[in-house]
Amino acid sequence: MRQIMFNSEVELGKFLGSIGVIPEAYQAISETTLAYELHTTPSGNTVLAFTSCSPDYTTRFLTGEFDLVPSENLQVVDFISTKVNSSFFINEAAVELFQQLGDDLKELENKHINSSLIITGSGLGGYLAILSTLRLHHAIDVEESNGSKKTKRPICITFGSPLIGDKAFKSAIDERPLWKSSFLNVVARKDPIASFFSTETRYKPFGTFLFCVESGGHAAFEDQDSILPVLEAMKSSNDDNSQVYDYTNVLSSIRRKVLYRGVSELGEFNLNPLRAGITLQLKEVDVLSDITNDEIEKMEKKQKDIIKRKSAMNAYDPTKKLNDMKISLTYMEWYMKTRKSEGGYYDSYKNATSTSDIEKQQLMTKHQRILNQYWKKVVEEKDIMPQKEGAKLRKRWLFGGTNYRRIVEPLDIAEHYKKGNTNYIKNRPDHYKLLEKWSDEDKKDSKTSEVTRHKAASLTEDSCFWAHVEEALISLKDLVNGGSTDNEEKLKEFESYMMSAINNYSVSPDIFLEGSSLMKWWNGYKAHKGTGYASEFAEYMNNGSYRSYQ
Repeated sequence: MRQIMFNSEVELGKFLGSIGVIPEAYQAISETTLAYELHTTPSGNTVLAFTSCSPDYTTRFLTGEFDLVPSENLQVVDFISTKVNSSFFINEAAVELFQQLGDDLKELENKHINSSLIITGSGLGGYLAILSTLRLHHAIDVEESNGSKKTKRPICITFGSPLIGDKAFKSAIDERPLWKSSFLNVVARKDPIASFFSTETRYKPFGTFLFCVESGGHAAFEDQDSILPVLEAMKSSNDDNSQVYDYTNVLSSIRRKVLYRGVSELGEFNLNPLRAGITLQLKEVDVLSDITNDEIEKMEKKQKDIIKRKSAMNAYDPTKKLNDMKISLTYMEWYMKTRKSEGGYYDSYKNATSTSDIEKQQLMTKHQRILNQYWKKVVEEKDIMPQKEGAKLRKRWLFGGTNYRRIVEPLDIAEHYKKGNTNYIKNRPDHYKLLEKWSDEDKKDSKTSEVTRHKAASLTEDSCFWAHVEEALISLKDLVNGGSTDNEEKLKEFESYMMSAINNYSVSPDIFLEGSSLMKWWNGYKAHKGTGYASEFAEYMNNGSYRSYQ
């Protein structure tokens, strides 16, 4: 059945035109006399408002005095970059104006980290609102990664703010959906500052744009391939006026306007619903005649791609998926408990030969694959965030990731050595390394590493434990066959590693099960060294102390 697609931006425009918070935000700007001030609106919202810049500064901007500058060495905006987009270009005026406000503004932002805040600005004051919002988002990311549940995300509403940065700047924001979704840019057709940068520049838009005209017509766009042509059409209709546009009248007109989408109007265009929606939006803000058919077709194609992509993404809900992953982990925990009679789950998985064992192994492989795909994606997404060290994952996610690593990585190690490979740790997947690194940092921050244990871990804490055992087996085999004497040193280091783990109770008692790889190594090592060999670990094993390890 053919899918009928609709343009949801039509309904978004109607919704935005109906809410009172937009005119309230502009009213707060109008009442601001200093560089920035806090206001409480009649509906009870707290608004941080930035005034427009001086006429002289605005004129300098409109004459092209300020261009894009690279972010390197710009400490004032270092909270924007990510691992993927480590550098970007930003308008020089935005940097200069933001830098002038100093630390007082940052302190004010942090005071409202746990309260709903609307941040707004008009003209070049919109630059300040945007950067203030981004910095507050970054501070909230850090707080939430440390376990805070009290934070509230800000909303940014700008009026006539020009585009601020290049594609890398936009991409750095797009990487964080919670950041991207908090920006609304109101742009009037006759505002020369808002459309100063458009299609012929390196500037790229982000967030939602609400375009409007004096008659009250208004339309919302979220895709840059739609936003840029509309900005260009509005720019071409503007004169050389350098006055800061007053949005009071146009906002009043929007509130009075009833946006009508009748059957006759759709019939007039004789278009599919998606194309009709785009066409009606352009007509609503008086730019339809300025947009070419090729540009409209491009908008339509992009909207179709977005709709399909959103449908596919609905299958990936990180919060819901975390709970789903617990089901797969439960299956693997069951497998662990039922493998004790066969040398433990590591060796049972690695050495499965019977039909029954292979069927169980295949079931575990299915859950192993599901868990690996999920956690690789989660870690990749978290790693690109510029959060402070030790604050990469919230407590709940970090706990889940640690359990996953300790249960699943041993099976990856088993697959690695089963294929005849060596040195797993050197080739260890990055997502395991990052999960372990973040877990260690979290312990350091919370001081949990200082707690003394008196009971054996139910799960071996070092998820690479069996890789160390496999390397010890390889070194022993090489030594027995007359290999390098370096193996002697490696095996002594492994003994020390084992005693440290035992003394710290950081390994599970299951490692000592009869038939496990560790016990196979010990029996071979004991035979090679002879009965006269003495070491702390040898004494621990020879006197049977391992049997009472629990």
